Amino acid sequence: MSRWKAGGLHFLISLAIFLGLLAVIVLQWYPGILFNIDSGWAGLQLVIGVDLIAGPLLTLVVFKTGKQGLSFDLSCIAFFQAACMAAGMWVIYSERPIALVLAYDTFYSVDTETFLQYERDPQSLEDFPGPYPKLIFIELPESEIAAQIASVRAQFIGDPLYIQTENYRAMPDSVDALRSAFRVEQSTRRGASEEVLSQLDESCLFSKFVSSVTSGFVCFETDSRTLRKFYVSASEPGAIVEK
Repeated sequence: MSRWKAGGLHFLISLAIFLGLLAVIVLQWYPGILFNIDSGWAGLQLVIGVDLIAGPLLTLVVFKTGKQGLSFDLSCIAFFQAACMAAGMWVIYSERPIALVLAYDTFYSVDTETFLQYERDPQSLEDFPGPYPKLIFIELPESEIAAQIASVRAQFIGDPLYIQTENYRAMPDSVDALRSAFRVEQSTRRGASEEVLSQLDESCLFSKFVSSVTSGFVCFETDSRTLRKFYVSASEPGAIVEK
């Protein structure tokens, strides 16, 4: 077997493994548009570099038919590749959003580290229905003034609304209840451009969005109960990510 054939075979095997890992990442850990607007793509670059490039390239370099110690060399490459892939997948897994929390006027993508940073137990999310990331909204006082005060106070004392697990409530099922949860949607819409607003349909509830890597606006679709579109900013209406 030539070195090119060995390198190509290694690449095909690596590609098959990569596609399996990618399915897990995109379908389970970062479903819908989250892969593009959260940290999914950033973490995946490490896996791509090691799995699809470094591993096959090393095989191409060291492979020579009849070479003494070839089995040992290939075993070391396989071990190195597996270890790096495992490390990359662990980074992606640990940074995945486990909750999408609607806090007043903003959806926050919250990972495990954020829960631990604010001394909250991420296991408390097990009490909420549905798959991860859990869809949550923060229960605030009915009075708009009281809600604004609670929002400002949370920022002032360093206890953000989106991490106040004692006020977590499961995202409601009915459209009317959903609209109540998105209590300041109309004022949020006023912060977007007309071009963005013209693309929203009746099933869209508009909200700000913040993750560890980006911020902007999102359309929450009431029918599918998913984040359907992401707008980088009101000033860049053409920058849209759609599920």
